[in-house]
Amino acid sequence: MMSGCATTAVLDQELAKTNTQTVLAFEETVFNKHEVGQAFAHYVGPTFRQHDPPLPGGRNAAMAAYQNVVTHAYPNSRLNVQRTVAQGNLVAAQGLWERDPGRVPTIAEVDIYRLENGRIVEHWNVAQERPAQAASARPGGQRGPGEHAPP
Repeated sequence: MMSGCATTAVLDQELAKTNTQTVLAFEETVFNKHEVGQAFAHYVGPTFRQHDPPLPGGRNAAMAAYQNVVTHAYPNSRLNVQRTVAQGNLVAAQGLWERDPGRVPTIAEVDIYRLENGRIVEHWNVAQERPAQAASARPGGQRGPGEHAPP
């Protein structure tokens, strides 16, 4: 028989796993399939709030902005999610967004999502262009587990 704490921990793990699957499906549908309307219909809640400063804040405005980015500005773009971290209703996805492969710099980014009832309701983002050469001697400046930036 499981204790209350163990049961809660298992439920939290299952919620984090389910939410991670939702976020990965959303990102795949938007950035790789370029089916923004379908992604918002299936994975985004009606009270969606966008916290990424260059993008508009409401659900419909954010959907239109994503549609413009992946169909007009960067129709050949691809997102390669490198890793995810999830805790309860929060999921962070770190990835490389190839906006126009071979033509413009790749963007290294971390997207953070908050979900309610299985739907994405908030999004934050930090991003930077990935340099071709990095001081760390790793491609794009990537560091391995446990490595830290110099002071």
